[in-house]
Amino acid sequence: MKSKVVWLIMICLMVLSLILVSCTPPAPPAEEKPAPPAEEKPAPPAETKPAQPAEEEEAEMVKWKGVKTDGTVVEKWLEKPTYGGMLNLGWATPPIAFDEYFQLAIWSYTLNYTNDELLMGDWAKGPAGTGEASWMYYMMPEQSVLGCMLAESWELADPETLVFHIRKGVCFHNKPPVNGRELNADDVVFSLKRLWASPYAYHKNSYPFLNNMENLNESIYAPDKWTVVVKCLPGKTGFIYEMAADVSKILPTEIAEMDDTEWGYSYMKDWRSSIGTGPFMLIDYVSESSCTFARNPNYWMKDPLRTDYQLPYLDGLKIFVIPDLSTRMAALRTHKIDWLTDVQWEDAENIVATNPELESVRFFGGGCGAIHMRLDNPELPFHDIRVRRALAMSINNKEIVEEYYGGNAEILSYPAGPIAEFGDLWPSLDKMPEPVSELYEYHPEKARQLLTEAGYPTGFKTEVICYQADVDLLSIVQACWSDIGVDSEIQVKEYGAYVAIGHGKQHTQMYMRGITSTQPFKFTYVRPGDLSNWSMVDDPTINKAMDEITNSYFDESKRRRLLKELIPYELEQCYMIILPGVYMYTFWTPWVMGYQGERLVGKNNDYDFPMYIWLDQNLKKEMTGRR
Repeated sequence: MKSKVVWLIMICLMVLSLILVSCTPPAPPAEEKPAPPAEEKPAPPAETKPAQPAEEEEAEMVKWKGVKTDGTVVEKWLEKPTYGGMLNLGWATPPIAFDEYFQLAIWSYTLNYTNDELLMGDWAKGPAGTGEASWMYYMMPEQSVLGCMLAESWELADPETLVFHIRKGVCFHNKPPVNGRELNADDVVFSLKRLWASPYAYHKNSYPFLNNMENLNESIYAPDKWTVVVKCLPGKTGFIYEMAADVSKILPTEIAEMDDTEWGYSYMKDWRSSIGTGPFMLIDYVSESSCTFARNPNYWMKDPLRTDYQLPYLDGLKIFVIPDLSTRMAALRTHKIDWLTDVQWEDAENIVATNPELESVRFFGGGCGAIHMRLDNPELPFHDIRVRRALAMSINNKEIVEEYYGGNAEILSYPAGPIAEFGDLWPSLDKMPEPVSELYEYHPEKARQLLTEAGYPTGFKTEVICYQADVDLLSIVQACWSDIGVDSEIQVKEYGAYVAIGHGKQHTQMYMRGITSTQPFKFTYVRPGDLSNWSMVDDPTINKAMDEITNSYFDESKRRRLLKELIPYELEQCYMIILPGVYMYTFWTPWVMGYQGERLVGKNNDYDFPMYIWLDQNLKKEMTGRR
């Protein structure tokens, strides 16, 4: 009897416990957090992605606040970055050299990943941050969007003296001959003097404006370990400032000891000698095929937007040299490369149709094609302005824009292009005087008349040196010229030879080379002695205006006014046959994160954006099966 009572009591207790459990509210999941107030909820990322629960968004986003130059506060939610992965890029051409001593850095493009400069564009002022800069074009940033790199600050001590204060704690790559030692002012002085002493470098050939070009020790020197002084000729400080601050890559002094040349240039010819303070290290180069870079684990810079994170995020990057455009596009479509730029409209339409998952941005290409004519030989027909004007107005630019570019081009985009930074300087044809506008209209009859007046009633023969990529467009021009009796032979050169011909001014008649529309204050293509003055222009009127504009370098409103007054005169002289400037596209894979289509963050930093972006490796694996 007693045992039955015990069992009844136990059963009642068990039933009671079950009832109590069923009445207790469920405990929250371990990871659940209170939702933020409505006004503080993070905005969704700019990229189109599946919606996420509020608590997941909170975990993956960080709030950022920035201030524009005009004082406007900008707030946005940014994705948190992750480390790791290799970014694959596709380029049409190989590096011509690995050292600015021989070539400008745009032709020695590995330098943009391995070496730093004194100043740079501020990434936080671009599309990722306040949006004050596009970071799309080869141009010197305005002071308001310029940031500091190896120089933590700079000043104009007097109208001819620049002073740079060098950042402490920046180390070179941990490899011989420096083995990771700290950079100092001597390295900067050595690097700048080396470039202005080089008979091959762009610096000396195009900007020989230091105070004493015969004795560079008087023009570039370090009064102490962390200060660099640069002395300039009167009125030329702006030119030297751009070249010294945002073009010149900094190398260690030790390279001068690595061979028997004064500046170590033989040593630097080998890609294995590549060394700098940059975010990546060049670890492999296969000629005409690929460049491979590894992350610099000791890089000094943190993310300008996410200041708790050290740059770069990528384990490395690889540049595949793929000269053929269709092959480059195939590599993009199959996700063998993650990024491709300078895609023209027809190809862009095809890519969008076949690969809708790709991200893209449309932009003005930043320049245009131009045919340069030697003017320093009076025996050539181009010495006569009537011949130059005849060649220009015999080209049907409107048809080129509509048929060749499908409307995705501007007939005139020089010397300033149709970009936001130059809205007041772009020479819109409807605002130009007739002697200028008629050059870009189609007037074959007037062209024949001008040739007759110049002594060429039946035309003449000439030749144009070009690179393979320009043959199609040049063939259209060739046909137009044929209609007025001008027989032009197209001479296609291998890229290295093509660049060398232009570099050495070895063309005897015409040379087709693209020109930039983003540096109108530089007069690059019409300034006597400039490496890119392929027409050999020496015009007293332009020279005088150039001096005035250069003297006003740090007075932005004045130099803009002076340039605007000069543009009609320069265009009327027709020193180059200026062809339409095209709109282009950049594509990238959806797992490339923190990227908005930027191309270069500063003046001479072609495609240096990889130091700021990261990869969503999980998304890549989900879409491709590989990380």
